[in-house]
Amino acid sequence: ASSALVNVSEQAELRLVQLLADSCPPPAAVEMTFAPECEGYIGNGDAAGLVRTVLGDAGAISGLLAIEPKDEAVGAFSLIAALLERVEGAAEQSALSVALADAVTNGAADDAAAGKRAAMLAALYNLSSNGTEKADLLARIVSLTAASDPGALSPGRPLGDVLDAANVRSMVEGWGVGRADQRRLYRAIADGLAAGARRQTFLLSLLATYASASEVDTEAIATATDAAVGAVRDPVGLFDEQRGMLLLPPVAALGSSPATKSLFELLQVFQEGKLEDFEAFAKGSESTLSSHGLSKDDCIRNMRLLSLCSLAAEHEEIPYSAIAATLHVDDSEVEGWVIAAVSSGLLSAKMDQLQKVVMVERCVVRKFGTEQWKALQARLDAWKGNVRSVLNGLDKSQALQKSAA
Repeated sequence: ASSALVNVSEQAELRLVQLLADSCPPPAAVEMTFAPECEGYIGNGDAAGLVRTVLGDAGAISGLLAIEPKDEAVGAFSLIAALLERVEGAAEQSALSVALADAVTNGAADDAAAGKRAAMLAALYNLSSNGTEKADLLARIVSLTAASDPGALSPGRPLGDVLDAANVRSMVEGWGVGRADQRRLYRAIADGLAAGARRQTFLLSLLATYASASEVDTEAIATATDAAVGAVRDPVGLFDEQRGMLLLPPVAALGSSPATKSLFELLQVFQEGKLEDFEAFAKGSESTLSSHGLSKDDCIRNMRLLSLCSLAAEHEEIPYSAIAATLHVDDSEVEGWVIAAVSSGLLSAKMDQLQKVVMVERCVVRKFGTEQWKALQARLDAWKGNVRSVLNGLDKSQALQKSAA
């Protein structure tokens, strides 16, 4: 049985060698020594030698990529990838895996066969048990898929579902991937996704891999700039994820450069300021908005929502007049803004239209520092006092009932 299996394997590998040679598109061709060398390695059971020979022959690689239909090409590639399991030594196995991925990836930027190449890499990804290799292969697959079928990255599609941010972070953690490799993966995914919340999430994940200011490089600054613009454009959709981004080293570094300082100040306004702060910023730095493709009207709308949240965090009951003054709108527009804030998930409140008061049930906290801790402490003390009064009242009531009995 063992001999039969070996013979079957040899026959499959010999057919593969012939297929690569026959599929090579003219005028290219495999080297004259290609087939004899491959046959020798097959006969000796030298998997590493066979893979190196295939990789070293440009005609063989061209033949591999030219095989049609796609499923047959992926099958041929899978046979080559499976040879890696028979390569002795983890270092050589890893080096050949990277070389095989490079051979499939190189020159595919505008290649009509990018989808075929991505499918080949997916086969290698499924065979690999090395976390760093899997992260690299996933990044390549995303890039190739973005070039050939961007819709495949959307939720509801197999690859798109894999690219759920929480799922990717979980996989990276499980693989034990280093920060540099994480950045390459997050960068590839962010570049492959269309602008929006999903892309912004991966930009933030990328920025979170920088643990200190000393690690910040030009790529980090570029990513921080991109993420800052995204946070200003939509401060509501990813409110929780973006709330602490000022503390990320690459984002903080934006404030130290003359080229990005104005953008950093704008981000500060959206993270911590109110409408009046934005209006003051816009008067002197409106060019910052236009240079980053930001709409002033959209910014004002978002700042009104955020300002309402800041006001709600400070008061449990808010008169319509106070909201109108904070948002710089007429009293007649207040209810519309409250409804917008509630619809966005930033606020939970009820409106008393007769008393013209908004009663806050819950709201997001934009900034939580020393002042907020003090306010929370004051509220807790007041709550404890109220509870103590109720308990004292109950004790007195029980004492009276006992004495009456």
